[in-house]
Amino acid sequence: MGALASLLRHRRILYATVLQGLKKRTSGNALGVLWLLLYPLLFLSMYSLVFVQILQVRIPGLGTMDYILVVFSGLVPFLAFAEAFGTGTTSVVASRDLLMNTLFPIELVVAREVLIGHTTMGMGMLLLWGAVLHYHGSHWTHLLVPVIYLLQIMMVLGLVWITATLTVFFRDLQQAIPILVLFLMMVSPIGYTANMVPEGLKALLLLNPLAWLMELYRACLMRGEVPLEQLGLFALFACVLFTLGGALILRLKPLFADHA
Repeated sequence: MGALASLLRHRRILYATVLQGLKKRTSGNALGVLWLLLYPLLFLSMYSLVFVQILQVRIPGLGTMDYILVVFSGLVPFLAFAEAFGTGTTSVVASRDLLMNTLFPIELVVAREVLIGHTTMGMGMLLLWGAVLHYHGSHWTHLLVPVIYLLQIMMVLGLVWITATLTVFFRDLQQAIPILVLFLMMVSPIGYTANMVPEGLKALLLLNPLAWLMELYRACLMRGEVPLEQLGLFALFACVLFTLGGALILRLKPLFADHA
């Protein structure tokens, strides 16, 4: 757990750099921090236009607003993942000047990008939560949402530690990231649910951790359910990936300077 120890040891510096990164993203913009709210809403509007108005997708037993909430509950975690995955994977290569910095270890550069991505999408999660409270009221299972969000951050951070490390040695991975993100957007149940997937293709969902994540959010937020088995498996997966990613970047970071 050396990576976790590094995060805790440098938590104040990490916190300060995350704040700095957030300010950099919003400073100079006419709308400033409002973009943190507009970004997920604009994506939701596009998805709603395509799936609700053009394709006229409907889920039996759900009204139009409930279907929009289903889309939003899949879209927000995916946007957080996509932003963190895209910027985090290239963060080591883009930060050559920090490779020999002992005050701010390179593994924290990756963590900074992952946390920034999930902080901006945290605003979208608050919007989703507020909409669910308005249309469905409160339920004790909503208290599990922060736990799932934390597990999502752990999973993504572990994954991005791995991809950022591999990118140092195999630069071609940078070109594959946008394609991979687009592929994951298509095969993740954002505009549809797992029940709408044909039996022959459900293996894709079983192999896609983002699908597990979206179903957990929907179960806790909209159905008032706690799928304990799914939650336990996802927590185990997130912890294992976090541990493996942290071990890999700490093991190979002495070689980064020779390949940067």
